[in-house]
Order: sequence, then structure tokens, then C-alpha cells
Amino acid sequence: AWEALNNIAAAPGRPVVIVVNDNERSYAPTVGGLAQHLAALRTHAGYERLLGWGKQTLGGAGTPGRAVYRTLHAAKEGLKDALAPQPLFADLGLKYLGPIDGHDVPALEAAFERAKDHGESVIVHCITRKGLGYAPAEQDDEDHLHGVGAIDPRTGRPLRPGGTSWSAAFGRELVSLAAQHREIVAITAAMPGSVGLRDFAARYPERFFDVGIAEQHAVASAAGLAMAGLHPVVAVYGTFLNRALDQVLMDLALHRLGATLVLDRSGVTGDDGPSHNGLWDLAMLQAVPGLRIAAPRDVRTLHEELGEAVSITDAPTVLRYPRGAVAPTLPAVRRVGGVDVLREAHGAGVLLIAVGTMASVALEAAELCAAQGVEVTVVDPRWVKPLPGELVELAADHVLVATVEDGLRTGGVGATVAQALHEADLQVPVRAFGVSDGFPEQGTRAEVLAEAGLTARSVAEALVTAVPVGSSRPGRT
Repeated sequence: AWEALNNIAAAPGRPVVIVVNDNERSYAPTVGGLAQHLAALRTHAGYERLLGWGKQTLGGAGTPGRAVYRTLHAAKEGLKDALAPQPLFADLGLKYLGPIDGHDVPALEAAFERAKDHGESVIVHCITRKGLGYAPAEQDDEDHLHGVGAIDPRTGRPLRPGGTSWSAAFGRELVSLAAQHREIVAITAAMPGSVGLRDFAARYPERFFDVGIAEQHAVASAAGLAMAGLHPVVAVYGTFLNRALDQVLMDLALHRLGATLVLDRSGVTGDDGPSHNGLWDLAMLQAVPGLRIAAPRDVRTLHEELGEAVSITDAPTVLRYPRGAVAPTLPAVRRVGGVDVLREAHGAGVLLIAVGTMASVALEAAELCAAQGVEVTVVDPRWVKPLPGELVELAADHVLVATVEDGLRTGGVGATVAQALHEADLQVPVRAFGVSDGFPEQGTRAEVLAEAGLTARSVAEALVTAVPVGSSRPGRT
């Protein structure tokens, strides 16, 4: 926002009111120079209370008292400057009002009226407490119940205990890897607890960096750390990586640097709303040269693929997984090169390529298809960029190739598979199942997936329709 502040202040008389809601936190406690500056202002909020006391006490003391109060009020700006220096805002050409108790509605209204009447650009600095008035939120040290599901209103605890989350599973794996590899460091953008890095930060504080809500800086600093011989692991929400695409492209990929981006809440998240679905990464990152993307389907493959990612030193790697509890273990029947075969069909039918946790949907769809006489082989490529070459060989033995991913269809894994088959001169049709709209309506993950046709029944119905029983094998041109 610095560019915007600089631009706003450049034109005198621009009537813009900027409200700083200062509760000392983003998701986690705020960090950095601006946070320290606001903290200094916050600690000197006593002058407002002093003036309030003076107005009440001296105002009731007759003419002499009111005269004293007027003198004190006239000195307010000088008192403010002495107790709460404001060079940061003054140097930008912005007027400053505050600090103000953000829970005092009359005080807020008065401040906003003064700001509106000023006629120039004004910062209104409001002090609030996250979770104020609700004891469970006030006592929650991690994020003051920033994001909650169904809870007991008396205790703030979840009504239904959840299983191990993907975030927690990743955090455990990274701590274990860090004990073996001293070059591993971790970076977060103000969300150590939310992305599973709290234990890492406690165990290895000198190897942990919280850069605040600044994903671009997180990725750029990872490039610098990688150049110094370390292996940074940057953990962010999938949707927030969109902000740092330039740094992924020009700082990591261009210089072939070994850094790992862990995308929590990738794919359909549902409950957090349209802006928080991590639907873009599989399509967006396909264009980044040299970058590699892994999509674990369970804890076992998370362990394998994270270990593989941090061992790569000449290219950026990405590990993606959804929100929620980890999926049950889905063992492979066999491994062909880098591809896990999860279910093998009897005869030429459909090759169904499942991306990450969509493997369970693919397996269920395959069983439904089998009941209708259509045989389906289900595979998990594990690394979806670059695609394993074995996928082309497997595709040659089937009459239809289908992909199922909880990301955008446009430019996603399905489109990449179709291009790979075309370049291999393999005349096998490809059907891609994914999300067509990058901004689905608010709903649970299950509801959004159903709306996108990403349920086992929807996939099975489409495959049965597309593959007539008794279809012949394809061939190369």
C-alpha cells in the first residue's frame, strides 16, 4: 500500500480518509517497522484520556476551569507531537488523527467528522482488540478465533473434533526434515499457525522468518536465501500466491533456485468464500519454466513428495493440498516410473488421471463405471508438472483419457495432458474434469465440488456416456 499512500498524498486537497484498524495483529501479531511505529503511537494513547478527563473535570469548574481546558485543548497538537511522534505520516503529507479507541462509537464518529471536514488526506488511527467481548476469542492466543466453524458458544471449541489437518501433517514433516537438513529454513506471511509452522518456529527460531502479510517479499527473500545456499520453504494459502507470481517467475525460476512453495488450502476451499478458493495455481504455474508441482493424495505421499521437493536445488518446487483433514491412505497397486497406479482396469477403457486428493473421487467413480460395464484405470502422477512420461505410454492402452482436478479446467492439468498426447501423436480423446468458474459461489467444499461436477457420480456418468461398451483400442498416427 505504500505506492497508494504516496500517490494519495501527492495532490493537496484530495479528500481521502484512511482508517487504520490497529489491533496489533494480522492473522498473527504484526511485525516490522510500521508495526513498531504504530505500537509507539498506541502506547501514548493516554493523552486522549487526559484530554477527556480535562473536559469533564475542568468543564464543570465554572469559567476559570473552562479557560484552563481551552488552553489545554489548544496545546493538544503540541502534546500529541511530544508524546506520539508522527514523522512517518507527516513525511508522506498525510494528516493524522488518533490514536482513538475503536470500540468507542461516539469517539469514532467525532474523529470521522473531523477527518471529513478537514478537506485533505487524513489517517484515522483506531485502536481495537481482536475478539473483544467474547472470552473464548480473547483467550485464543493463536488467532483470536479468526476463522471458526461450528463451535460451542460457551467454550469456543469445535462441536465436532476434526482429524489431523493437512497443515498439521505438513508441519510435522517439515520439522522432521529440518532435523536432517540444516539448510532448510521456513518463511510465512503472517500465518505461522494457520499453515502449520508454529512447531517449526518454536524448534528452530533462528531458521524461521515471518515477513508479515507480504507474499511478494516472502518469495523474493526466499530467492535471496536460496542464493546463499539455504533451501527456503515458503508456506502460504494457495490463493495468496497469486500476489507473488512475478517473484516466482523472475526471482526463483529465472535463476533456477531451489526453493519450495507449500500451498495450503489449494483447490476448492469453499467455506472461506470466492476470494479464498485456491483454484489458480495449477493453471497459473504451468507457464513458469522449470518449476515442478507435486500434489500429494495422503500423508504417505506428502512425506515422499516434500522430501523430494527439498532435495531439488536447481528449480523451484510447489507442494499443494486442500483445506481440512488429511485423506485416508490410498495405497498404490504398483508404480510405473513416477506414476502410482491406484486401480487397474481389465482391458482397454478409461485412463483416469487423479490430481492429489481427487484420487478418492476418481476411485469411487471407477467403481461406479465398472458396474456399468466401463473399465477404468486410475493413476496418480504425483508430480503434475512436468508430467511423467509414463502417462503417455499408459494412455496408449486406453480409448479415453480423463483428468480430475480441483482447479481451473482452463490451462490446468487436463489441458497439459491433452497437449502432451498431441505432441506424442497419440490419437486418444481427453476429457478434463475441473472447475469452470474461478469465482464459485459461497458454499462448503462439498457443495462447490458438486456444483462443478466433481463428484464421483457426476464423473462416472460422464465417462459412461463418453465410452461405449466394447470400444476398440486407440493407436498412434
